[in-house]
Amino acid sequence: MEITTYEATTYYILLLNLILAFCILLLLHIGKTSKRTIGITGVVFIIYIALEHWAIGSGTVFSSTLSGATFYAIILAGAVTGVSLLFWTLKKPFFRLSQEHLQMVQGLRIFVSAGFFSEAALGIIPLHFGILDGFMHAISAFTALIAATLYVKKSFIKNTVLWIANIVGVLDILIIVTSICFFVWKDIGPNHNMQYVVFFGGVLFLWIHIVSISKLLKK
Repeated sequence: MEITTYEATTYYILLLNLILAFCILLLLHIGKTSKRTIGITGVVFIIYIALEHWAIGSGTVFSSTLSGATFYAIILAGAVTGVSLLFWTLKKPFFRLSQEHLQMVQGLRIFVSAGFFSEAALGIIPLHFGILDGFMHAISAFTALIAATLYVKKSFIKNTVLWIANIVGVLDILIIVTSICFFVWKDIGPNHNMQYVVFFGGVLFLWIHIVSISKLLKK
């Protein structure tokens, strides 16, 4: 069976979502969460990823005629809902984590960057958009890993670099979502495989930024 380039990148994104889900479960373990909570969270993640693949991949939920502005509002509502659910259910274990654990997970965005570059090279997304957002994800991952290293080394600039990493990471998410909905909407639309990242990885990465920034503000 021949697999198209679009299908191949879709499988890549689904794999990334699964890897991110596993890393979140690992963080819960480090945050001394009960095995029951970790198990339930894992099942919820698997069901969510499967439903997301069905909803977006089949084009069943979002109409192809949906406007970018409307979808932008849907993304914002989804992000608020997702972050709120994480806050209500998993706040304690995440706030028990050290900053290096939070930032090291952000390093996974380097693989999201590779996905952007690949789709741009294959013509699945506009070239300029893929290059811009690919570099932004790479910079976000790089600054997060530098921040984690400096925090472990107890550098005198560790908090400054943590702020930079979080600001860059949040801006990265906002710029990508805005670009999708208002600048390359005709090329991507609501049912593109990039939306898998927006509604899963984007929400989780944003949540981790919020936790990290909250811990910085408390200091």
